[in-house]
Amino acid sequence: QATHEAVAAYHASRFPAGELVADLTCGLGADLLALAARGPALGFDTDAERAACARHNLAVHGLGAEVREEDCLGAPWSWSYAFADPARRTDGRRTLDPKAFEPDPVTLATRLGELRLGALKLSPMLEDDFLATLSPGLEFVSYRGECREALVWTGRDAEAGRWAVHVDSGSRLSASEAPWPVEEALDYLYEADPAAIRAHALGTLCEAHGLEALGDSNGYLTSAQLVESPWLKAFRVLGTGAWDLRALRRELAALGSSTPVVKVRACSVNPERTARTLRADGARGLIVAAYPVGSKIRFAILDRL
Repeated sequence: QATHEAVAAYHASRFPAGELVADLTCGLGADLLALAARGPALGFDTDAERAACARHNLAVHGLGAEVREEDCLGAPWSWSYAFADPARRTDGRRTLDPKAFEPDPVTLATRLGELRLGALKLSPMLEDDFLATLSPGLEFVSYRGECREALVWTGRDAEAGRWAVHVDSGSRLSASEAPWPVEEALDYLYEADPAAIRAHALGTLCEAHGLEALGDSNGYLTSAQLVESPWLKAFRVLGTGAWDLRALRRELAALGSSTPVVKVRACSVNPERTARTLRADGARGLIVAAYPVGSKIRFAILDRL
């Protein structure tokens, strides 16, 4: 669960440069390194071996920060800023049960809420209802096309709201109402970034770029004109229709397709089985995207740009 250095740098950038920030669960030191590169930092870990690794990693990078081998919740809190990333494993396996996290995220969120600014890194797969109980400030963080984390911001300086953050570009999207969908793909189809989907920010993307949501896919968007955005992966639409494997095979053959890649969103189509059914020996590498519209399924044949 170690934070990627680019994501850790984003965490650190949210705290004032001259202020001490406590990393309450520093582990091997991924976030502590970024915090120490920003300014004064202090790390906590209850495991002596992990604490020793954190000190070693700080020294290798020429950074200075104290690392204490103690429970962060038992220590007196003399700082105004803190970051925490509670362990999310039980017997070596990942868990999505917040009651099994260590330290307890509810207790951490309460304590962090007493500071000027606190950040709590959690799994983006946790339910909205639970995350909302921790704080009204929430970000879903994207890096290299993956939704890496849910970041809960709390404390007196925390901003209320829900956002998607694109670390690669520095872009940030606010949550919005779900966009009104169309049934049939237009000239271009887009896969929205997972963090934008998770943050309920697709309506913001659609409004900003003149896009339409595609059916009930919760992530496919479409437009008549090509749009470029770090939040979107674009494809050219070569054909669309109601889900019918025979008709789809005919269209793919007419386009000279090889066995297509099958993408699925929010419907019962099995990608691997469907790709075997649509096996072909053409030379053109195309994509078939399946998505629901109510109780029905539609397809779009796509070409990479």
